[in-house]
Amino acid sequence: MENREQIERIEFFLNTVVLEELGKLQDAGLTYMHFVIMGQAVEVLGGFLDQKPMKAKGQSAHRFAAAVRYLLGGRYRLLNENNFLYDKLRNQMTHTFLPGGDLILVRTGEEKGYTHLEIKDKHLVLVADTFYEDLRRACGRLVQLLKEGRIKPKNIAFGNDN
Repeated sequence: MENREQIERIEFFLNTVVLEELGKLQDAGLTYMHFVIMGQAVEVLGGFLDQKPMKAKGQSAHRFAAAVRYLLGGRYRLLNENNFLYDKLRNQMTHTFLPGGDLILVRTGEEKGYTHLEIKDKHLVLVADTFYEDLRRACGRLVQLLKEGRIKPKNIAFGNDN
């Protein structure tokens, strides 16, 4: 398959599966399940940054960290030192649906005056609507890197017929 077609397929996947589906969760007003899926989405984005097959085993932490480092950046990168975000957001939320005592999860920033990625009383605040917008930008950065040829597109089994 030609690179252009692979990039178009990846872009379609990101828009259809990652962004549209996450948008539906956001519109439904969900908080916990929204964070579960967003944490997994970070890992998926990181899967496009390495040269291994998407189904490669044992890549979860590496892919999450790569997406944080190269696509989300900024404060996310600082907060993921020692895999903090990976452990608390991706692992704990995926496997137990519990954020643990280290996170405060809210749907909107207006709830109780919280700000996304702030530390409040020794807890990290995550705001779903802000995190979703940051993921939207991260998807855009990934597509840009693909189109500029800075990363090699993967051949994924996803398309108009799925």
